[in-house]
Amino acid sequence: MASLRFATRPRSPFISIWFALDALLGLLPPVYWLLGGPTPLFFGLPCSIVYFGGLAIFILLSIIVAYVDDERRGAFGPAS
Repeated sequence: MASLRFATRPRSPFISIWFALDALLGLLPPVYWLLGGPTPLFFGLPCSIVYFGGLAIFILLSIIVAYVDDERRGAFGPAS
């Protein structure tokens, strides 16, 4: 049976704060309701579409940065 390997140092507080901000921006509807009026446009798109697109990129980047941090901390190496 394979043993589990845990990272040797804790995750950066910066990444934890970034994840909390992801959750806040993704789950707080009044932010995009405020931007989602029918008339405001940003590069020809409704602001709510731009908001969700930007938020998706923001969340994707946080996941990639967390993965790189876990890799550097040794969370994915072979168990010894």
